[in-house]
Amino acid sequence: IRFEDADFLYDERRPILRGVDFEIAPGEHIAVVGASGAGKTTLMDLVLRLYDPGEGSILVDGKDLRELELPSWRRSIGLVTQDIFLFHDTVANNISLGRPAATPEKVIDAAKRAFAHDFIQHLPDGYDTSIGDRGWNLSSGQRQRLSLARAILREPQLLILDEATSSLDSESEKLIQEYIQQARGNYTMLVVAHRMSTI
Repeated sequence: IRFEDADFLYDERRPILRGVDFEIAPGEHIAVVGASGAGKTTLMDLVLRLYDPGEGSILVDGKDLRELELPSWRRSIGLVTQDIFLFHDTVANNISLGRPAATPEKVIDAAKRAFAHDFIQHLPDGYDTSIGDRGWNLSSGQRQRLSLARAILREPQLLILDEATSSLDSESEKLIQEYIQQARGNYTMLVVAHRMSTI
């Protein structure tokens, strides 16, 4: 992915990004760190193509992102944000949301890689436990690890962690950081954070 002199602004009085120019090589891990409101999430939104740059371009394998088939591009991305959306359904179905044909073995493997398997086994019905609307009966760290397992199950080419550890307890943050270390080189990763400890 290459940003070439990319600008983005919501209106003329409020520039968010100016002259962004950098390249992310396949398999590389990149951290974007800055204060709230600095434009970190906007940068990720541009990668997801929720917006297009006003000036400049974003290239993927040398092609302008605007020329790629949008559904195919988004299928290649795994996204974990601080705002987790979970359905009133089983743990297994929440993990396999982006890949419903996944086997139970694949679901369990993704959960293990996201350090979620141990706590899932202690739920009343394990992977068949209904977690309630938005996962209300799980801790924020457990919800975040389910979200990470969901992203891992997609086998993405690009994994984006957007403030994924900002509201976690220290144990959950440490586990997600451990996953990041283990995943190095497996796929391209963008980690967005406002504190240096995350990276």
